[in-house]
Amino acid sequence: MGLIEDKALVEAALFVAGRPLSVKELSKALGIKSLDYLEKLIELIASEYAERKSAIEVVKVAGDKWVMQVKQEYSQRVIHLMPKPELRPGELKTLALIAYLQPVEQSKIIKLRGSQAYEHIKRLIEMGLIYAEPYERTKLLGTTQKFAELYGFPENDPNIIKEAFKKVIHAEYSDLMEKIEKGEKKGKREEEGEES
Repeated sequence: MGLIEDKALVEAALFVAGRPLSVKELSKALGIKSLDYLEKLIELIASEYAERKSAIEVVKVAGDKWVMQVKQEYSQRVIHLMPKPELRPGELKTLALIAYLQPVEQSKIIKLRGSQAYEHIKRLIEMGLIYAEPYERTKLLGTTQKFAELYGFPENDPNIIKEAFKKVIHAEYSDLMEKIEKGEKKGKREEEGEES
């Protein structure tokens, strides 16, 4: 394929994904081997959207990932038209915990929610509601701009989201709050023991 077809393919991939994608993910999915070439294509697409003052933007997020999204100044005006994702109760519980504890280690979520949370996390990432970045021997999880837009937050600010989810977590998931609080107390005792 030529430049125009490659660019169109990358644009289509960013559009249908609905979530941030790394250049490596795009390379693997589209069969375009050169990461530098792929990065240049994405930058070209991003600049074309910026030049035409579109309501859509292509931006780099979460370090090395690219996403096609509605600009914030427009997203709040059309948010009510966006379909809410169908989440099962377990996935919703996992999502609420991630939103409340973010950035949070995946291993901590698994301890709190059990091994079924691996599937929840995988689905939430696929839906573009959370991100996962490598962190030591686990992954670090947090909410995305898509999550913020879907749930009516003006921006993907972890502090605002945490505060909003504090009430939900305490009211709906008192069992998990007990686990979290016990874990925090245990961690503090271990730290104090190491210092003595």
